[in-house]
Parts: sequence; structure tokens; C-alpha cells
Amino acid sequence: MSAFHTIRFNRYRWCRRGPLANASVVGFVVLLLTIVIAPLEAQEPTALEAALAIEKALVDAVARAENSVVAIARYRNDRPTAPGGPFGLGPGRAGKEDAPNEFATGVIIGRQGYILTNYHVLGDPAENTYKVWVKRRPFQAVSVMTVDQVKAGDPWTDLAVLKIEADDLEPITFGDTKNLKKCQIVIALGNPYNIARDGDVSVSWGVISNVGRRAPASPDGFRPGSGRETLYHYGGLIQTDAKLNLGTSGGALINLKGEMIGLTTALGAKEGYEKSIGFAIPVDDVFLRTIETLKTGRRAEFGFLGVSPTNLGDAMRRNGQHGALVSRVVPGTPAWTAKLKDGDVITHVNGNRVYDRDMLMRELGGQSVGATIPITVERGVELGERGRIVHISAKLSKKHIPSSRPAFSQIEDPLWRGMRVDYATALPPQILERSLQGGVPDGSLAAVDVQPDSPSWKAGLRTGNVFTHVDDKRVTTPEEFFSAVAAKSGDVRLKVPSGTPETITVSP
Repeated sequence: MSAFHTIRFNRYRWCRRGPLANASVVGFVVLLLTIVIAPLEAQEPTALEAALAIEKALVDAVARAENSVVAIARYRNDRPTAPGGPFGLGPGRAGKEDAPNEFATGVIIGRQGYILTNYHVLGDPAENTYKVWVKRRPFQAVSVMTVDQVKAGDPWTDLAVLKIEADDLEPITFGDTKNLKKCQIVIALGNPYNIARDGDVSVSWGVISNVGRRAPASPDGFRPGSGRETLYHYGGLIQTDAKLNLGTSGGALINLKGEMIGLTTALGAKEGYEKSIGFAIPVDDVFLRTIETLKTGRRAEFGFLGVSPTNLGDAMRRNGQHGALVSRVVPGTPAWTAKLKDGDVITHVNGNRVYDRDMLMRELGGQSVGATIPITVERGVELGERGRIVHISAKLSKKHIPSSRPAFSQIEDPLWRGMRVDYATALPPQILERSLQGGVPDGSLAAVDVQPDSPSWKAGLRTGNVFTHVDDKRVTTPEEFFSAVAAKSGDVRLKVPSGTPETITVSP
């Protein structure tokens, strides 16, 4: 048997075996396959030469990316500090540091000091101080209450952006994640067990075990709507066997070009099993759009359609059908306006095939507010019979993000006369259901927060009140609302589509 055929057989036999124990083998095989199919006049390398070539590829990839990965430590503000200052670096304690409450990893995404990490590792920015090590130089993130601390954090995507005082950092290069495959070699850069506080991050490597994976359940159990769900509980994560220890959340998962393809995040382990599973958030369009928003200090926003989907039954799947079954269309939402119906089967969103409920939630949950998306449905489906194909489009509203800890940002949503205004669909579901009773048109706005004793409060407005007009002007977005009230110094009438009275007058 030729060398080529022997190598090919071993490659596929490896993919059926445990990947962690064979990570070095896959790298050897991938490179060697490339070598043996080169022009026949090329001399076949020895095993040592091939191994050295693999080693060089790994070393070069790490060298291109490691200066863009940093160590992060989190210290609670209410903890007692040592005489040498909050980090033990003052007189009498030189070089000795207090142990942090938590530690993690971050990735440089801008020369001017922008650091990307996971939302879940930061805790509450009002209760913590953060320190970042990069290139063997410690940077204390500026005082917690100032702009240059935590720019913004989003629980839905588990992303957050820090800002440190620096202007000569090396930002990471992002790679293409559209065509990731199982068994591709990847390298993880991180701060395991807080050992990278000299700015020199640690490395592990392995392969992509799978793509499109769902985040593991939280230790206390994940239930949709419980305040613990993220976009990635519906799928989309990269699974890797590269070793990800405690402290590597927020690190970079890179390819052999030294490009970042994922932000390392969750470690999932089943009860009774010692080994854990590593995951990374892919560098896709949702990821890139979210971090650009967070860098500005604003909260990320995501689209909302307004359907309650369920999975198809076994009989429908045996009939060759795929998609998510619409069990209910919520009145006053984009789905209602787009004329989706109970019983429709959504088969495609934005051109992407939908196989089940989770995939539909994943596709919708990553869309932008105000995006108009094409939707394909199968309508009139009966047991054993296929329905007709219907193409519609829907302009998405804003999704309420359920979380035990809310998003944080430097730039807060503005108040008008003591009231914070947003899309009605951004209300918590239980409040939204009550607010939409009696018939409310799509594109309605709502009071999502009303300060006691403010002019809005005294006018009778409360959280959950829905309105459609400012005086006689129709408003469908918060931007339109603030534009309509900008020049008004006297009484302003808000039209309420249901309830009594029909208008609420807010005085200055």
C-alpha cells in the first residue's frame, strides 16, 4: 500500500477515536496529506521534517496572535485592601498582589485600549474594579464610575468591552467562520488559573469537535424564560477539545493563520464526569455587529418577530417536512402585521433553512432591530399532506432580553419628563401580554420605566403603558418619539390605543 493510502486510512480512523489524545496526529496528517499530493518531482519529507513543519506552523500562529490576548483580574470594591494599595504594589509591598476574586482572559480589539471579554466574568461593574495585564505591563482599568471602565456588556451574546488607558496595542485579526469544519486544528490562548498576570498568555491546542452546538445548561438548570438563556442556548457555538481551564473564558480561539475565529466561553461538564467540554462564540456577523455597538458604550439590541414556535411532530418529520410550527401569533407584533398565522410552518428565515424551534430562535435572535427579513412558510399543512409555500417579509421590532443580571452600558437610554421610552415589544413578556390586550397596532411604543413623582408619573403613566402618537404625530421608534418631543416645552398629549382615557397629557 502506498504512503498516501496508508495516511488516508489512518486519518479517518483517528476521527472516530478520542480527539484529545490524538490532537498531534491530526496536525501531522493534515500537513502530510498536503505534502504527498504535491508535484511528483517534490521530494517526500521525512517524519521529522513533517513534524517540524507542523510545529513551526503552530508557533507562527501563536506568535501572530499572542500579543493581542490579555489577562484580566476582578476585585470586589468592598474587600479589604492590603497596605500596599488595592493591588499591593505600593511602598512596602512591591511586587506582591492581593488575590483577585475572579480572573479571566480578554482580547484586544482596538489599538486605543479596547478589550473584549465575556459578559459573565465581569459581574457588576459598580461593585468591582478590574486589572488588565498586556505585554507584561499592568494596566489598571480607570475608576469604576468613569467612562473608561466597562464600556458595555450584553448578556444575550455574553460579550463585553473594557477600555484601558493605552494607545499602542495590537488588535487581533478576525478570521472567516463561514466554512468551519470538524477536525480543523485550532489553538486556544488564555489565562488559566490566573497564571498569565505577567502578560504572557498560555496556549493549548486541539481540533474543532463540532459546530453549531448549544450552550450547556447552567449548574442550577436552564429553562427558557428563566433569566438564564442566551442566544447560544439555541445553538451556534464552536465545540473544541483544546484544553480550556478555569480563567480561559474570554480568550481567543485561533486558526493556523493566527486569526481569531472564536471567543472561548463556557465549560460544560455532566454530573459524574471529570472531563469538561470547551466552547467558543464564533466570529460571525452577530458577533461583529455586537462588539461594534458595545465599543461605543451602548447596549446591543436584537430583533423580535412575535411568534410562539414549537417543534414539528414525528409524523410531519417522517413526511419529509422541516421547520418550526407557529403555535401562536402575538397580536400587535411584526408577525401579526406580516400576516403569519397559527399553524404555519416556518421553513426559512433570511434564506437560511430552519429545522426546528431552536434554530428559528437562533436565526431571529441574532437579527437587528428594524431589519426586514424574508420568511418562507408552509401554510395549510394537514396530517400526511403538504401545504402551500408562502413567501412573506417582516420588519422586526426589539426583543426583551431575559437575564438575572441586566445589560450595562456607559450611555444610558434617555429620559423624557421622567419616563424611559422603548419599543413595546421590549417589555418583559408578562407585562407585554397585559399591555397588548384590547388591540394595539404593530410599532407601538411603551413606557419601560417611569420615575416616581416625575411629570410622567403625575400624569398617570406607569411602566407598561403603550402609546402610538405624540399629539397627532404617529411614532413607531424611540428615535421618532424623541424627535417629536424635542421642540415641545408645554403640554404633550400621548395617544393610548386601548384603555381610558384615550390620551394622556404630560405637563412639563
